[in-house]
Amino acid sequence: MSPKITTAHEQGQRDRILEAATRCFAQRGFHQATIQDICDRAGLSKGGLYTYFRSKDEILAALIECNLSDAMRWATNAAGQATSALQRLERIAEAMIESVIEGAGSRAHTPQLMLEVWAEASKDPQLGDLLARGYDHWRTFIAQLFREGIASGEIRADIDPEVLAAICVAMFDGLTLQESITKTKVNWRHVVATLRQTLIEGVVAAAKPPQEA
Repeated sequence: MSPKITTAHEQGQRDRILEAATRCFAQRGFHQATIQDICDRAGLSKGGLYTYFRSKDEILAALIECNLSDAMRWATNAAGQATSALQRLERIAEAMIESVIEGAGSRAHTPQLMLEVWAEASKDPQLGDLLARGYDHWRTFIAQLFREGIASGEIRADIDPEVLAAICVAMFDGLTLQESITKTKVNWRHVVATLRQTLIEGVVAAAKPPQEA
């Protein structure tokens, strides 16, 4: 009888393939990279790879899903470490930026690979729908924090939380896109500091004057 394959082993093999695919897609491009390239980097046979993924498209979809789920998990954990809406927003920004700076971020969130992801999603309806759902999830999550800040009086009541959330998500991805095209590293810590000075201060509600006795 052949040894039973454990869930941990299966997940480890999938992670191994996804890590290899990340490097191949980022270095050679999605279309130029081959299944054999991924197998060589992962140290697997084609049969071994096809046990887990049937095609490059399926691998790319898995990378997108990993990116979205990992990022949301980090954001949720970071938000849970703060007590106010503004603190939660700052913790989320810091956690996401640190993951990029330290290289400990999601498999799929490198500038080069994100450019490949966006390009393929624009042509493949299934990948496009997957990415669109992820963006909807992100905007909903951030907008809810803005609504909590409005309700608590921390954020100005005339701010549209949905629009502001969309702008925040777009800024992060826009800078990532610029980094991938220009090959110039973004100073993410400076970005966060600048956002804190401009965007956050611009939406903070004015302090209420003390009431006279």
